[in-house]
Amino acid sequence: MIILHIASIDNDPFAGVCVVVPRYLLSQESIGNKVALYNCKGQTINGIKCQIPNNDPFKIDSMPEPFNKPDLVVFQECYRKWYPKIGKQLEKRNIPYIIIPHGELGNEAQKSKHLKKVLANIVFFNRFTNKALAIQCLSQREYDVTNFGKKKIIATNGVAVPSCHKESFCKDGIKLVFIGRLDAYHKGIDILLEAVSSVKDKMKEHKATLDIYGPDYAGRYANVEKLIADFNVGDVVTLHHEVSGKEKEQILLDSDVFVQTSRFEGMPLGILESLSYGLPCLVTRGTTLGEQITDHDCGWMAETNAESIAETLSGVLDSTDCLPVKSKNGMDFVRVDYSWDAIATKTVGLYSELTGYSE
Repeated sequence: MIILHIASIDNDPFAGVCVVVPRYLLSQESIGNKVALYNCKGQTINGIKCQIPNNDPFKIDSMPEPFNKPDLVVFQECYRKWYPKIGKQLEKRNIPYIIIPHGELGNEAQKSKHLKKVLANIVFFNRFTNKALAIQCLSQREYDVTNFGKKKIIATNGVAVPSCHKESFCKDGIKLVFIGRLDAYHKGIDILLEAVSSVKDKMKEHKATLDIYGPDYAGRYANVEKLIADFNVGDVVTLHHEVSGKEKEQILLDSDVFVQTSRFEGMPLGILESLSYGLPCLVTRGTTLGEQITDHDCGWMAETNAESIAETLSGVLDSTDCLPVKSKNGMDFVRVDYSWDAIATKTVGLYSELTGYSE
């Protein structure tokens, strides 16, 4: 199958879409497809073999063969200014395309900058989404809360299974950790800190701490600092700048529970990555992975509010003896359901069904 991915990304190791797009291409290529990336930002992306140089304005007829006549075009994300025009070109040439919105089209995401999105949808993006062959949702929950496009499918992200994993827990107290973007609303950092303020005394009794790691962007670091001060949790919560690579891996291995309390997500890679290292996860329903984590007994799910997060966190503090079991369950879950090879086979199979492609 000939698949052209269109994205607007850079090499930011802290942005989930930037991390996952190369994985899409490499995994789909590894099972015998011809795959290329056209990056609207014009940057060369690390790890991708076939990249088509940016040609502004985009012209499908100018793409090198065979990507001038692909079997399918995949748009990574939705709200990019170039995409509706590109979509019209593909429509005129009867080239099918799908959109992977990575959570952007879900109901909760639509509430953020609501009026701006309503206007943009009416003027530009409703036609773009309606003409898509399908909207690719990354989870059942995203599927349920996405009301765009004429057809939806579910095909998720994957994760690279690491060679090392968590081997012991709670050596010196209980270490909770969050690693990701410091977007307080999207990632639910505000309700997490509110919850921590409710159980702070119990955290102290159990020698529990929360470390938050993330990049400083658009004043978000200062905002989280202020939230920590406002909720008076600085004695149990520490804010750090971003980490990546081996340093990030070591922090995960030194922690006991990964925490992510997002209001909405497509498919959060941070959670999958943590599970792959054997780190049990405390998540909210808004992360889209909560039900699966509960079903596979590899963590805990709270509702997406401070009261439920506090109650769940309190339960975690009382049940640390189950961490080794949840750790093994999480690694097994990710290996079977979310390895990139398995994901690529399923995803390309769905693409073939949608397009009627046959070798």
